[in-house]
Amino acid sequence: MNIHTDRRSILGGLLASPVLSMAPTAGKQKSRGGLSTLTDLDFGCAVQARHVLVDQGLRETILKECDTITPELELKWDFVESDKGQLNLAPAQQLAQIVTDAGKKLHGHALVWHKSTPAWAIEAILDQREWSIVTNFFDAIMPPFSKAIDSWDVVNEPIETGHGEDGLRNSFLMRAFGADYIERAFVDARARASRADLYLNEFGLLDAQSYSSAKRAATLRLLERLVSRGVPIDGLGIQGHLDLKRGPIDQQGVSNFVQKVADLGLKIRISELDVREASPDIPQTNRDQEVANAVAALLDVVLPFDNLTGITCWGISDRYSWLPPLSITAGLNRGLPLDSDLRQKPMYWVLENALRQRKPSKSSDRV
Repeated sequence: MNIHTDRRSILGGLLASPVLSMAPTAGKQKSRGGLSTLTDLDFGCAVQARHVLVDQGLRETILKECDTITPELELKWDFVESDKGQLNLAPAQQLAQIVTDAGKKLHGHALVWHKSTPAWAIEAILDQREWSIVTNFFDAIMPPFSKAIDSWDVVNEPIETGHGEDGLRNSFLMRAFGADYIERAFVDARARASRADLYLNEFGLLDAQSYSSAKRAATLRLLERLVSRGVPIDGLGIQGHLDLKRGPIDQQGVSNFVQKVADLGLKIRISELDVREASPDIPQTNRDQEVANAVAALLDVVLPFDNLTGITCWGISDRYSWLPPLSITAGLNRGLPLDSDLRQKPMYWVLENALRQRKPSKSSDRV
């Protein structure tokens, strides 16, 4: 395993520690500079520009806590060009200005995704089989943000097991271009972003159910094929959408998978970390501890790997979570580091503790 320290010691027993249900004042220190200052890793979150523009508290929080901000919607094709030829770049440009003025970076999400392609483009691609329809979007979205974006999700969620031996999703892209569409996307993204890290981003890779095991195997086959063909791919985004109803993650299976990705010379990033709760009828403190324990179990696996480059939460506050409320009586799903009032929760403290123990902080590295 390519790690810089032993897995069993890196988190100092986070999973079993009673600190998860305690405030930081009970033997813990609050991070003064935010999570982004604690480690060599990039820490980030996804946001929507409209929320950042009107919510000063959210804006100040993400700029304090994060190195990298992911536009949740504003770089997706169906947002940028829902009508052919009519580009809507202003929200992404506004967000980029805020982020770059603060010395931060954007992560580009996502260039090629079957769910974020406008209807007119799907129809044209299936009718004409012209790859230039895709690269025209690349030309519209990549150059304007070349200074703000240093990493991209080039292909998002191409795996869906059960559709053939290769495990690739039977999307309109597969029907129009075959499996080579993935390689073509990376080659053309590299031509437009020579210095950016280019990622494949996939979900459903973490738990112990057979579906996830099959997805890990199919994802690894795809990565092996891309690397063997010299495709300009830098890494894999492992979506961290944890679901407590699906049970705990498969720590050994995920560890073995990440090691094989590392052996290919590829980076990994935890790209969309949040937790979908399962139990609305237990006290809030217990709910928060269940969330924190699930995150700790994932960090226990991935943090020791040297090819881990960053962790991005899919949101930072329950106020703006994409996850639906747990129930009418239980209120919001509490699966992000901060609650709806931007107060730290046990998930935050788990992240803080883990990041502190990963490597020296960025400020220490600069001394």
